[in-house]
This record gives sequence, C-alpha cells and structure tokens, in this order.
Amino acid sequence: MRSLLSRLLAAAFITVTLSAAARAAEPITIGFFSHLSGNFAEYGASFRNAVELYLDKINADGGIDGRPVKLLVEDDRNSPQEAATVARKIVAAPGVVLAIGSWSTTASLAAAPIFAEAKIAQISPTSSHPDFSRQSAYQFRQNNTDDILAQYNADTIHKKLKAGRIAIPYSQDDWGVFTVKATAAAIEKDGGKVLLTEAVIPGAKDFRPLVSKIKAAKPDGVFLALPYQEASIFIQQLRQAGVDVPAGGGIPLTSPKFIELAGKAADGVVVHSIFFAGDPSKKAFVDAYKTKYNRLPDQFAALAYDAAGVGVAAIRRVIQSGKPLTGQSVRDELANGPAYPGLTGVTKYENGNVKKNPTFLVVRDGGFHLLD
Repeated sequence: MRSLLSRLLAAAFITVTLSAAARAAEPITIGFFSHLSGNFAEYGASFRNAVELYLDKINADGGIDGRPVKLLVEDDRNSPQEAATVARKIVAAPGVVLAIGSWSTTASLAAAPIFAEAKIAQISPTSSHPDFSRQSAYQFRQNNTDDILAQYNADTIHKKLKAGRIAIPYSQDDWGVFTVKATAAAIEKDGGKVLLTEAVIPGAKDFRPLVSKIKAAKPDGVFLALPYQEASIFIQQLRQAGVDVPAGGGIPLTSPKFIELAGKAADGVVVHSIFFAGDPSKKAFVDAYKTKYNRLPDQFAALAYDAAGVGVAAIRRVIQSGKPLTGQSVRDELANGPAYPGLTGVTKYENGNVKKNPTFLVVRDGGFHLLD
C-alpha cells in the first residue's frame, strides 16, 4: 500500500510539474493589423517589419520569461470596414492579450469598440486624432495627438522655413480635415496667414488646377498635409509649374517612399519627426533593420517597434507579478506602468496619450538630414 501510494504521489507530482512546464512554454499571442496592400502600403510594411524585428529578438532571447511570442498578422487595407472585420478575427483568436494597429485614425477607430468590448488593449503606433484615445480605456497611441502635431506643423513652415503667407493642400479624410484646421489655427496664432486650403481626394494624380490656384494666391510657403503618394506627385507638378516657394510637411512625409517617388522635387522639403535614422544613439536598431530588410527604417517603423516594446514590457510585468495573463491585466500595466524609454522618446501614458519632442529634417541629396 505504501509503495502504491508513493507511486501515485510521484505520478501526481510529475503531472503537475509537466502541466506547469507546459503553461510556462505556452505561446503568447499578439494581434497586429495595418494596411499591407493598396495605397500607402509602405506605411504598413514599415509597421510589420519593425514589430517582427522586435519579436524576433525577444524570441531569440528566450521569449517572455520562457514563453515564445506569436504574431497574428491581418491586412486591413486602410479600410474601416476591413479594420472592424480583422479586429473581430483577432479578438476571436485564442490567447490574444494585446493588439497593435492600425496606421490611420479612421481604421483604428473602426476597430476600437471591438477591442474595448473584448477587454484587449489596442496600441496604434500612429493614430493621431484626439478622438482615438477617447474611445475607451483600452486605446493607446505611440504618436503625438494632432493638436500637438499641428503646432509642430506650424513651426515647420512658419518658423523653420520663414513663410508668412501659406497654402495648405490636405487629404480629404479624418486626419486631413483635422490637421488642416488645427495647423491653420496654429499658424495664424503665431502671426502667419493661411491664404488657401484645398482638399485632395485620396489617389488624386492631377494637381494642375490646384497648382494654378496656388500660383494665383502667391504664397511664400506651402505646407503639405498629404500622404507620401499624393504629396510626391503634387510637389513634382508644383515645381514643374515654376512655383519654387519653400515646402514643409508633416509626419506622413517622413517615409523614404516620399523621396523615392518625388525625386529631385523633394529637395528642400522640411519635415518634423520624432525619429531620425542618422542619430548615433539609434544605430543598433538601424543596423538590425537594414540587415534584415535592406532599407533604412523610417519614423513609422520606429513607432511600431516602440509599440511592440511597450506591449512586451507590460506583458512581462504581468507574468512576473504572478497575475493571470489576460487582455485586462496587460491593459492595466500599460496604463499604470513605468515610463518606457524608446526610439521615439519616452512613453508614459496619460489617458492613452503621449507627448514627444520633434526633430526637424530636410530632404537633401536623396535622403533626410538634420535641419541646420
């Protein structure tokens, strides 16, 4: 009897030990969604590349406390309808404790109620409209809000480029409408004058009527509140028409794709960024990214890398605390955790928001350089 009891206790101990080991090695799943096809897919590619680069490093180092991290990737095609669809797929997948996405405020807002209902934190690397973080306690951003960015936009064209009379073509979407209104207000508050604002339909290619209006208005500066695709065509047609006034742009133009598409017409364009690949302190990240993807990382890659870093740090704190690893516990750690020093500045959430200081860059000789 004693021998039988000993064997039963030993078997039970082995079962419990194996069960604990299995739980310790169980993968942790993070959802990811952005536009990986269609217009502006370069932004989504930067996101995915950076998140995968970060998680590859985590897994190579043994995972999060011995647990590997799995990334569930979905393409929302920059469509609010598709973003809602892929958000439902992510929350329905077993074991998802965090979601990263999307690129645009419009797509991120469409997904937000689904993550909030599922009690899973959503970190958007770039959604800048203030409404995003107001959706619920489960929405977080890595980028500055548009009201902060509007002042940086005004500083770019009015203070750095010394333009006093300004024209602003803007994208006809949620981001563009808010950006032009807030940027124009900041410019005029600082003593400048906005002569002309004009909406640009996404995918537009013929800007000659708009260029004619700008020539007639005679501004001494143009601010491009446009994605890289439309901005690159616009600046080419503006320069071809002989309009050589200084031009500035917001964070969408920090993508190397803008320079690639615009060519020489991009020379002299000034942008503000919270990441510069030429910063020596970012060398390890830049070298790793170049080695894997054969290109320099842009601000969007850096923001997504930081989103993954902030999220993994929160997950690690939950596991080490001994609390159950759930979407809710990860959300609570994001909201209440310590400051995270990242590539794009310090992340310390306040109602899901952050504030990061800008660096001003100029396009010269086919690349971005610090503005003197």
